[in-house]
Amino acid sequence: MHITILIDNRHTSGLESEHGLCLLVETKTHKILVDTGLSEKAFINAEKLGININDVDILILSHGHIDHTGGLKRFLEINQKAKIIASLYLPNTNYWSNRGGKFHSLSPDAELIRNNINRFILIKDNYFINNEIGVILPKNTNNPKPYGNRYLFVSEGDAMIPYTANDELALSVVEDGRLTIISPCSHQGLLNIADNCCNAMNCSYIAAFVGGLHLLDGESDDVVNIASQINHLYPQMHLYTSHCTGRDACTILQAGLNDRFHVFTTGEGINIGSFIH
Repeated sequence: MHITILIDNRHTSGLESEHGLCLLVETKTHKILVDTGLSEKAFINAEKLGININDVDILILSHGHIDHTGGLKRFLEINQKAKIIASLYLPNTNYWSNRGGKFHSLSPDAELIRNNINRFILIKDNYFINNEIGVILPKNTNNPKPYGNRYLFVSEGDAMIPYTANDELALSVVEDGRLTIISPCSHQGLLNIADNCCNAMNCSYIAAFVGGLHLLDGESDDVVNIASQINHLYPQMHLYTSHCTGRDACTILQAGLNDRFHVFTTGEGINIGSFIH
């Protein structure tokens, strides 16, 4: 399996970057795009990298926030065939953040979604593309969620309700008996997502966890414990992160996981099989 980072916060010379995430996941049977970034920049990068977005047969929108759905319009213009898997809650949810002290919208383009609803598969439970590929909705959350979630809300009328990430999906792929998890923002928490994906896919060997961790600098997340639990539960797991993962968290995870910790950048390719023995 090969994963290409089409857009991320971290810059690579010659490519666009932005506060957003878009990944191309190429399995033995499918070409799956996970999220679309904040704008059309992911698709500018795809062209520069020689990647044909028309070849994508599935798009997964991991959750509704605009830095993961903002490029949807451009994707729909380029690709006329791919089905789009998203939470049942996504089309009718208004997302907000008050980080910085003032509410601002994080909502996707609801009219665009309504006008293309025939392209969508809206799910409220785990969805299996085949026996080896699942789109998992984490529901069991025995471990703490990221403290940075405290800035996130959804609106119901005039009321602002804390965001519970009940729309968040994680792509899980089992190849050769090993599980790879792609979780672009991990609002449910890495350990909760890993546990749910292992149970859903009936595979406890995680080869790689790829995505943002929402461990923001200045928050109270026990990142040392997260690293310790990864080593205890998933000692073989490589962790690839960047988007929405703060520098302090990266430093702690690097110290805890050593050469199994990686910070990715825009344009990077990750060959999952290259470190499996």
